[in-house]
Amino acid sequence: MVGFHPINRVMTVGTFLFIASLIVMVSGWLIRNYYGSSNLATVIWANFFLYGLLAFVISVILVFVGTILGARSGKLQERAGNIWNNRPGKR
Repeated sequence: MVGFHPINRVMTVGTFLFIASLIVMVSGWLIRNYYGSSNLATVIWANFFLYGLLAFVISVILVFVGTILGARSGKLQERAGNIWNNRPGKR
């Protein structure tokens, strides 16, 4: 079985957390629109929005850290070379 590189793990977790944060924020928005401007809906909406925003910030940090780690290890250059066939010496 192929090992999963730590940089790939960080980027994968960051991506899934980003998607989850968007889902949480949208569900808070839907709850607010469904219940109107009642006190309960405002509290629920605020909690969903703040937790979604927190998850969004954490996901951005994780993706940034993964990008920095990938750039320092040379893995990003290797991947870019594989994608765009920019291998030096092989033409």
